[in-house]
Parts: sequence; C-alpha cells; structure tokens
Amino acid sequence: MCTTLVCIYALHSCKPVKIDITEHKKPNIVLINIDDLGYKDVGFMGSQYYETPNLDALAEEGMVFYNAYAGAANCAPSRACLISGLNTPRHGVYTVSPSDRGNTKNRKLIPIKNTDHLNDSIFTLPQMLKSAGYVTGSFGKWHVGNDPSIQGIDVNIGGSAKGNPE
Repeated sequence: MCTTLVCIYALHSCKPVKIDITEHKKPNIVLINIDDLGYKDVGFMGSQYYETPNLDALAEEGMVFYNAYAGAANCAPSRACLISGLNTPRHGVYTVSPSDRGNTKNRKLIPIKNTDHLNDSIFTLPQMLKSAGYVTGSFGKWHVGNDPSIQGIDVNIGGSAKGNPE
C-alpha cells in the first residue's frame, strides 16, 4: 500500500505544470567574445598592466567562467563555433582567409577547403535568443556572415562580412 501511494504521488508530481513566462523576468545576457585575449589581460584575472575597470565591474556583478575552451585558434572560426554551437568541421569556417594563402613552395600543410562565413541555414545562438523573446545585438566585429540580421541580430553596430566597419 505504501508503495502504491509513493507511485501515485510520483505520477501526480510529474504532471506538466503550466507556467506563465510573462511572470518571470528574463535575465539580461551579455556575451563578450574578444579575439586574441590572454587569460591574464584583464584586471579581474590579475593583469598588472592593462586597466579594464568596466570588464572588472561586469565580472564582479556577473558570472565568470574560469575554465573554457576556444573552438578555434583565430577569430572567424572561433566566433562561428560560439554562435552556432558547432565544431569547425560541421560549419566549415577554418580560417579567416583562404587556406591556400602564402607561398605554395613554403607551405607545409595541404590547404583544406574553407568556408568564408556560416551558412545562413545554420541556427545560431542569436536566433535562439530571439525565439525566446530577447532582443539581440552585435557591437563590433562580426565576420561570420554577410548580414548579421539574417543570423539573428536585431541591432548591429560596426559588424560586417569583412569583420570591421564598412
């Protein structure tokens, strides 16, 4: 009898609960992606050289992830991994320039086929946030597509396919 009551209670507690999401305030999300930043290049991580008071204040009030992995060693592939959630072989952005650049006589590696930008069919983090009711923005370097608005960005300041303001 006791087992039956436990099972009934467990089944009852597993019913879907309808929650009015308008009652819950969504948290603000600020995701900062900085190319070529060393782990000790900001004040809150111990920099004695660079002064980063605004980043230090954000770190004090928010969350800091101390153990992380960059999806790639340079800017466009790393950004593509971050906003798509895909590893480089899945999205095809391996480098910022053609992989066969430079003098072929001195090249030690066989160039791999490179894609300049994320395919517009890839569902991105900004698109996911928009579908959850967020307003999204990109400020600064974009470099993963021709039009950030197609990839889920509502407000774009300074970003372009080239990676810098046009």
